[in-house]
Amino acid sequence: MVDTLSQSEIDALLSALSTGEEEESPPSPTAAKASGGSGLAEEAPKKSRAESSAVSSFFDSDDSDKPKKKITTYDFKRQTKFSKEQLNTIQLIHETFARLVGTDLSTRLRAFAQATIIAVEQRTFEELIHSIYNPTFITILRSDNLDGKALIDINLNIVFTILDRLLGGNGTPLSILRQLTEVEKQIMGKVMVGIIDRLREAWINIIDLTPTIELIESNPQFAQIVPPSEIVLSITIEIKIHDVTGIMTLCIPYNTVEPIVNKFNAASWFAAVRKEPMQTNVDAISRQVKEVHLPVVAELGTATVSLQDILGLSPGDILVTDQLVKNDLNIRIGNLVKFHGRPGILGKKMAISITDQLEPPVVEEELE
Repeated sequence: MVDTLSQSEIDALLSALSTGEEEESPPSPTAAKASGGSGLAEEAPKKSRAESSAVSSFFDSDDSDKPKKKITTYDFKRQTKFSKEQLNTIQLIHETFARLVGTDLSTRLRAFAQATIIAVEQRTFEELIHSIYNPTFITILRSDNLDGKALIDINLNIVFTILDRLLGGNGTPLSILRQLTEVEKQIMGKVMVGIIDRLREAWINIIDLTPTIELIESNPQFAQIVPPSEIVLSITIEIKIHDVTGIMTLCIPYNTVEPIVNKFNAASWFAAVRKEPMQTNVDAISRQVKEVHLPVVAELGTATVSLQDILGLSPGDILVTDQLVKNDLNIRIGNLVKFHGRPGILGKKMAISITDQLEPPVVEEELE
């Protein structure tokens, strides 16, 4: 509890604070004489100091009860370009990209592969370059629909695992990392074509990137796509192939995506999600299906004979089938009869003319 000061004590205190000489100047002989040599002048400074300490503790106790504000340091040289909502949308996009990359690597390597988003952040390009090991595997990309470039960096630990799997090994990385040879760069270039196709597929709801590989580099200092102080978007993805883990970093400068930065919001993202399959997927599936080889057989007829008759067949023998000459033949594609046709000759080769296309049979679902 703080004692209440009298008016005279308050006046003496204010006078001492205004002059600043209360504690430093010794008591004058005249003051001591006026006090009758009783030492009251010596006690006055001590009393003033005690009163000053009491007042100081009173005000300090009031300030200590107030919650202290947290001060955050702001660097004006490193301004933020992307809002929190935009970063969240970008993370959604690249979660899809990571999932597609994991599936692509699993199919290509015939091994378990998984890709997981670790961080999505904005930083200066200089900070990003300093965080990349040397040597490494950097692919510089250029998009036809956006100005500027982007890059994908993959840790050599995972690169040599991919190369070892593709060349027939079990996916064991090298103990000492080195730069890639020209042959190894060519092999990894084909792998990167598949990865950037997955990137295009993930971005299709925002823009059709149509990215192409411009350069493959092993020294990060030679991959200067923007000035060092430029803000870039850094997406860090962890790739795991069996027991080997590595980091893939996607760097997109702000000036590259500045024309479409307003599309990085949740409303635009979910509104642009397409229900129909992507045309790129349809084309890829159609191309692969067209390359499948199937046997085509024109059945001249069927007959049931015994094994004894078959063993006794010789050149010139005739088998009577159930097929009439006036009826069309069944044309079988694989195991299914798809067409009817009539046999004939085209030039010097046997041929068959298709007369009818059969509809696929309707399979009725059984209700439980």
